[in-house]
Amino acid sequence: ISALGQLGDPAVIAESRRRYAARTDTTILPAAIRSSVIGVVASNADAATWDALRQAAAAEKTPLIKNQAYDQLATANDPALAQRALDLALTDEPGATNSASIIREVAQQHADLALDFALAHREQVDSRVDATSRSQYYPGLARRSSDPAMIGKLRAYADKYVAAGSRRSTDTAIADITYRIKVRNERLPAIDAWLARDAAKGPAAGR
Repeated sequence: ISALGQLGDPAVIAESRRRYAARTDTTILPAAIRSSVIGVVASNADAATWDALRQAAAAEKTPLIKNQAYDQLATANDPALAQRALDLALTDEPGATNSASIIREVAQQHADLALDFALAHREQVDSRVDATSRSQYYPGLARRSSDPAMIGKLRAYADKYVAAGSRRSTDTAIADITYRIKVRNERLPAIDAWLARDAAKGPAAGR
């Protein structure tokens, strides 16, 4: 369910929305798939759905489920909703212990947005991240980026705030970004061409 939802499968998204709408009925949304279904709904949410999920998160009484619900708000594919999750992260609503996790979740789909936000609010973010983890936290936000400019941002951050002997996470993130850029520039065009040739051959080619 989660994988197909992330890939944008229309049937899975539609069925997840149907089950979420009837979530009070445990025969329609049993506990075994509840988290996966809500995750698909959250990642494919529009503004109204995101607001409803936020209200549900705020009303949740079980701490573990509440934390998970706020993390799911941060998985929205829509950049505008991802920004709302970032803004929410630094308020008292989700709780200070959830702030770093919410920003990290946003970074899974919107690495550039998450790092820019974290750097712009560095003092607030630092207050929510253990001092011994900061040299890993910020580079971790950037690792899924494929923007060459991100490399410069990471180096500038490390030069200003990270000791020379604590830059392994920064170097790893830069290597990951460099590799992503290489794949995008060198491999994806070949894959696109291969898929186009396969499609041109018609249905029989897939047998």
